[in-house]
Amino acid sequence: MTVGRTFVDTNILVYAFTSDELQKRKKALLALDNCITIVSTQVIREFSNTLFNKTDFGSEQVKDIIGEITSVAEVVCEEIVMISGAIDLREKYKYSFYDSLIISAALSSNCEILLSEDMQNGQLIEDKLQIVNPFMLDTLR
Repeated sequence: MTVGRTFVDTNILVYAFTSDELQKRKKALLALDNCITIVSTQVIREFSNTLFNKTDFGSEQVKDIIGEITSVAEVVCEEIVMISGAIDLREKYKYSFYDSLIISAALSSNCEILLSEDMQNGQLIEDKLQIVNPFMLDTLR
């Protein structure tokens, strides 16, 4: 089943492209295969940094992986209005500023779902965006 516009947090990409945890990798890839994928430049930056710091991937490998992601995902550039929105979301939902910036980018991109392992599974943000931890879904086996 394909779901609609889905914003993907950094940790999902990390599991999909680097994980030794095969079950999490499988679930991350399945989740990515079944949605219209949206990421932000923040997520791409964080993901690139993780690849450099936690793997032995070289620069060309990182560029290739980023190219693979951006060839199938819509990439959102953060704008000032998203930063302002993140500040408000941080206050309201008590997430870190950077998590709030991801939420703000997802809302600005009209996403229905935010895939993240790090945020509260099932939480509905602004009556529009549901946080989903794909590793907690039995249907993604």
